[in-house]
Amino acid sequence: MTLSSLLRRFYYFLSPDLRLLVRKIYYLPADLFGGREKLVPPAGLIYTGRGDFLKVGRYWLSRFIKDGGLQPDHHILDIGCGIGRMAVPLTSYIQNGKYEGFDAVKQGIDWCQKNIQSKFPHFNFTYVDLNNDLYKSKGIDAAGYRFAYDDNSFDFAISISVFTHMVEAEVANYLKESDRVLKPGGILFATFFIVPDQYTPEDKGFSFPYDCGNYLLMDKEVRSANVAYRQSFLLDLCRKNGFSVRMQESGYWHQNAEQRDNDFQDILILSKDQ
Repeated sequence: MTLSSLLRRFYYFLSPDLRLLVRKIYYLPADLFGGREKLVPPAGLIYTGRGDFLKVGRYWLSRFIKDGGLQPDHHILDIGCGIGRMAVPLTSYIQNGKYEGFDAVKQGIDWCQKNIQSKFPHFNFTYVDLNNDLYKSKGIDAAGYRFAYDDNSFDFAISISVFTHMVEAEVANYLKESDRVLKPGGILFATFFIVPDQYTPEDKGFSFPYDCGNYLLMDKEVRSANVAYRQSFLLDLCRKNGFSVRMQESGYWHQNAEQRDNDFQDILILSKDQ
């Protein structure tokens, strides 16, 4: 077992509240004595994603524009917006449109409301008390949650590193709700872990050893830690919920995938059927 695998196992062993607390303690010296750029949260508050906060956000904005066709006047929904990694670069791009983001972790929404929404009134962040055993111990079942937005109200939706932490019924519901709130022809730009239909877990590295049928888990105790989907099932689920696949790109988590301009996770760009 690799060191990273051991660290992940230890992290998942902790309760959701302890995971957030450990991160705050670990980064406390840097947050107290180190400087940071505007619109960058303290490292101890960042509970999702890896790498440089601003650089990663700018990378995704470039992909939304180049591959997804995002426009400055679009109305955009950020599903699982976290602590604003996608929102920050969008503040300099979305001019005549609007942005809505929601997340299940209150500390992220609180920071975004105070530091982004207060400066950019066309950006709005909403806390939703959803259950997810990676981040929280209780809350609403995401498999039955109805997005708090009107039908056909968004041009573009993003869901970066969200479906990778959701099991089958939750993913199915979020795809259905994304289809409902997007305008005809609207885009859902999302990331997943996608495995071949005949997937064999690797003995080392980033792998999904627990088979649940249509999906596989990295950790059997913390089901939302990392979730992978069999390709045929996932693509069929997207089509059943009103989407056509515009683009699929493998992430470099796959051992045979070269690291280029791709992300660690797999990308699906989905278009709502007219």
